[in-house]
Amino acid sequence: MNDVGSGDIRAAVAALLRIGEPGDGLLTGLVDEIGPIAVLELIRAVAAGTSSAAEAADSLSSIVTAVAGSGQLGEAFDRWAVRGADAQGHRDLEAVHRLGGRLVIPSDDEWPTALRDLGTAAPLGLWIRGTVALNAALQRAVAIVGARAASNYGTKCASDLAWDLAARGLTIVSGGAFGIDAAAHRAAIAREGTTIAFMAGGVDRFYPAANTELFHQVLECGAIVSETAPGMTPMRHRFLLRNRLIAASSQVTVIVEAGWRSGALNTARHALELSREVAAFPGSVYSASSTGTHRLIRHHEAQLVTSCEDVIALTGGVEPALFNDGSLPSEDPRLPSEDPNRSSPDPTDDLAEREKICLNVLSATKALAVGTVAARAGLTVPNTLSALAVLELAGMSVRRESGWVKMRRQV
Repeated sequence: MNDVGSGDIRAAVAALLRIGEPGDGLLTGLVDEIGPIAVLELIRAVAAGTSSAAEAADSLSSIVTAVAGSGQLGEAFDRWAVRGADAQGHRDLEAVHRLGGRLVIPSDDEWPTALRDLGTAAPLGLWIRGTVALNAALQRAVAIVGARAASNYGTKCASDLAWDLAARGLTIVSGGAFGIDAAAHRAAIAREGTTIAFMAGGVDRFYPAANTELFHQVLECGAIVSETAPGMTPMRHRFLLRNRLIAASSQVTVIVEAGWRSGALNTARHALELSREVAAFPGSVYSASSTGTHRLIRHHEAQLVTSCEDVIALTGGVEPALFNDGSLPSEDPRLPSEDPNRSSPDPTDDLAEREKICLNVLSATKALAVGTVAARAGLTVPNTLSALAVLELAGMSVRRESGWVKMRRQV
């Protein structure tokens, strides 16, 4: 039974999960130093106008000098204040509780200790729906991820592997997407094993919606987990940051079919940074769906596996290491750069993270006001305007009378 103090802490963490974006190391570092309640009070003061962002940052100058990025606290408080007024932790707790879910925070017994290896990139808390205790389920876990547009070969490899691993008592971790993810979840369920789906949006809204029946089955024998607040929508950057949780939660990450630019390679990158084992199934040399997995194998970033026994052999003696500097890496230097002859360059590759987030928020059919874009992106209005200007110069967005729209890419 939680006392009043712990209940207030949980509500504060719930509010902060709505205010900050996943992987906000500065917010996590600040919470570690002064606690979630104090951080939330400062953010709400800035949002209410009773304190400026600079004043809030100055009040912490003698406390948080050791927090990485503390020099940007003023700008951060401006950014967090955009959502500060609307973040009501008790409301989110009640909404998830009505769905039979809960919020787990690092001080809870259910908290998976493996996530501490993420350092300041670790989540402040996790929203969970399902029947299993997360810490117990992740004691022996293997992530199986790969292409959404999976071939019959890839789907069978993922299904057979998940079935065999579940039969050995291992938990299957994935992201709930079409293709390889769904095949792994379904096989674990069919074998009456445990499976965990990490989501990029709120646990109250299943994505993709076409997998709703699958997600209900996951709830019966596992859990659906997210650090994103209830009601929040999945966006590209949230998927990429969600992948670090999949990698950190598993002793081994297995890539089954991944194209040259597959998001599954992002999961492999996080696993490599955590010194987790990475494995990959080989595919046909003629298959575009396996170019990414073959690249990992060729550069000795992944162990070639073909069976459950190969994967189980990799689970022994794994001793995950912390990030060197406690921050979430944006690029793994050990992963080779893309071969320009293998795929045409993506114009978004040259964008800064701020511009990428704004581009993901924009709609190609509905004009959005600057304030709406800022709130959805978790940025200040000035930073949003700056990002939109960059996108406009790059021909990726345009301003209409009623707001900003995304320009469709020319093929």
